[in-house]
Amino acid sequence: MSLFSRIEEACASLIERAFARTFPSDLEPAHIARKLVATMEAKASHEGQTIVAPGTYTVRVSAGDFARLAPHRQYLEQEWAALIAEVARRVSIGFDEPPDVMLVEDPAVVAGAVEIDTAFIEMPATKHYRLRIVKGLPPDGIYPLDRTLAIGRSTTNDVVLSDPRISRRHARIETSSGEPILVDLDSTNGTFIDGKRVTEPLRLSAGNVMTLGNTTLAIEEEGV
Repeated sequence: MSLFSRIEEACASLIERAFARTFPSDLEPAHIARKLVATMEAKASHEGQTIVAPGTYTVRVSAGDFARLAPHRQYLEQEWAALIAEVARRVSIGFDEPPDVMLVEDPAVVAGAVEIDTAFIEMPATKHYRLRIVKGLPPDGIYPLDRTLAIGRSTTNDVVLSDPRISRRHARIETSSGEPILVDLDSTNGTFIDGKRVTEPLRLSAGNVMTLGNTTLAIEEEGV
């Protein structure tokens, strides 16, 4: 059996178990996993009696795909690294360093596509954001977006808004490597960014205006 055939055999069940049933839409993590394994196989080379592959991989995806995957980023990076390590073990491939995978956004990549580099790309310095109440109560409230923030009318939220048109658990903003991701929690009256209703996880940036009920909030970059 060829090396490629053995890799495919080792890869199939592992991918199905880790990704395919959990993320069954759009650019699937399972598809990225297969491309990671294919890249590992393509870059592997003989060093004496052993076969050695690169250990570092950067997965580059479009802005939209990154926004959708970012809430699961830590899990995915860990699972992808574990997958290529397990496939490599089964087919007797070694690594030049321990397997490590990083997911990044690349505006040059089209939606639904994925590009993989066998090295880590140096990313720009992480930006820091904050959420500021422009209209509503409490007035001029400011909340750093340095962790997950739950937003709603209930006092159990991190951002408590006194607005009867806002659901008790309305939305949350997750932060992955400095990138704020907005998720609507099936709110009654919806969450809007720049006038458009949010129906799936959405990456936020400075200048975005969020509307919940009669309350308006702004996304701002700290230090600007």
